[in-house]
Amino acid sequence: MAAKPRSRRQEQVQFATELRAVGKTWPEVATAIRHRYRVNARVAPRLARGLSQREIAELWNQRWPDDPKTFKNISTWELWPASTGHVPSLDTLDRLAQLYECAVPDLLADLPDHGHPPQSPPTQGSPDIGPGAVPAADADLLDGLITESITLTPQLTSTLAHQLHDVRFDELAQSLIMWVQQANPGLDRRELLLKISTALTVAAAAPFLDIADADERDRVAAVLDDPRRLDLTTITHTERMLQYYRRQGDVLGPQIALQTAMAQRQVIADFAANAPETLRSRVLTVYAELSQMVGWQLYNLGDYRAAQYYYDDARTAAHDAENTELVTYILCTMSQLATWQNKPRVGIDHAIAAQVWAAQTDSPAARGYAADVAARAFAAAQQPDKAHRALEQEHAAVRDMAACTPRASWWYFYDESFYWGTKAECALVLGTSAQSLAAARTSLPMLDPTNVHNYAHTLALQSQAHLQQGDITEASAIVGDITRISGVNRSPRLIQRIADLRTALTPWQRSRAVRKLDDLLAHYRLTGNSSTNNS
Repeated sequence: MAAKPRSRRQEQVQFATELRAVGKTWPEVATAIRHRYRVNARVAPRLARGLSQREIAELWNQRWPDDPKTFKNISTWELWPASTGHVPSLDTLDRLAQLYECAVPDLLADLPDHGHPPQSPPTQGSPDIGPGAVPAADADLLDGLITESITLTPQLTSTLAHQLHDVRFDELAQSLIMWVQQANPGLDRRELLLKISTALTVAAAAPFLDIADADERDRVAAVLDDPRRLDLTTITHTERMLQYYRRQGDVLGPQIALQTAMAQRQVIADFAANAPETLRSRVLTVYAELSQMVGWQLYNLGDYRAAQYYYDDARTAAHDAENTELVTYILCTMSQLATWQNKPRVGIDHAIAAQVWAAQTDSPAARGYAADVAARAFAAAQQPDKAHRALEQEHAAVRDMAACTPRASWWYFYDESFYWGTKAECALVLGTSAQSLAAARTSLPMLDPTNVHNYAHTLALQSQAHLQQGDITEASAIVGDITRISGVNRSPRLIQRIADLRTALTPWQRSRAVRKLDDLLAHYRLTGNSSTNNS
């Protein structure tokens, strides 16, 4: 008798293995997975093979190295036809079918049939497996959080850790986006997102909670009890967790993510005060990252003075750690903060300092991002020639990144899609809406839609470009897409972008497109008027 699976993912793999053992083909297994676990036809064949989106991208790149893809591409194809997804081309579907050993129609089996209606109604009780359905493994977890009161007791922590064992954060975030878009707008979203945050915080802590070696687990627990016992095992696990904390902010927004970052920063501050000399630089680097993370969340909350305080603290700690690449990154975020506050000359000052430090590293990501914030600051200062030169420097650095060794964890968001997004922003600020629209259209298919923050802000640039060109219908429709995304991430900076875009549409408020947008804004409990500015 097979052992009881520890997680839903293991259950899916075991189910697929049993079907293959009795002679079922891969398409037949995928169909069974689709019906049993309520996933769409582009997700099912991957789950049938027990593979992650990243692993599928690696298989793709092995077969077609001249057309490389990342897990982000796989994610956007799987999300389609939801508004946060991107339609795969026929060539793409053909290649996916080759990887999954199925026919192209198998990957579209969940789409509506627009022919004659069936002669008999569907079987009563059949599951809803429409194209936007949330995978059952994640829906079970998310639906349960609506009705259950949540206090993070040891028993609940254990339960959530078990449910989230083997669940990949990116895929859970993808399910969360789909699920919230379907949720009843009458729900208390603040309470609901706090509950979801608890689950994702446990997911973020999974590497920490799931240390296989009992001795290592005991050592980590001992350090939490007495920071003077800090050792290599503890700091290594802490470093691994930082990425999950960042992703929590990208998905759920600053109100929720700030809690985690502040708490962890205090823990690491205690570690830093007692760190042995051999670990001091690594502990200070973690502390600097967390301080920057707190500053970033405060920036998105609109508390710019507090954000500046934590950025300064982060920069000092990064210098103490002699981590030049991290110093560069923090200076870049300081430049972004100043430019957003309509202080582009201060933004230029920080960006130039970042470029000086970046030149002392061997990191193309550091050089690229320093040029990125410089371009935005120069554009805001209406210095187009310098902005374009900075964009050229950034593009060269981004090309170099492809051959670079593994990057520092804080560059997880930075890739070619980010460059195109910045090019769209600069073109918009400099009044060339056609170039902005083209750049935004290039950026969006490359973006990871589960990075709600970056995805929504790039959509906002696209909407602004359409507005400048007088395409009110398309501009309004994109604001609607951003509004749906805001059901997940209620960042005040994102909500402000929605309000500003709606205000810009005021001259056309009697048009059908804008009235439809207003209905959606009311549905999501958002006002249609801008109430603040960037200062």
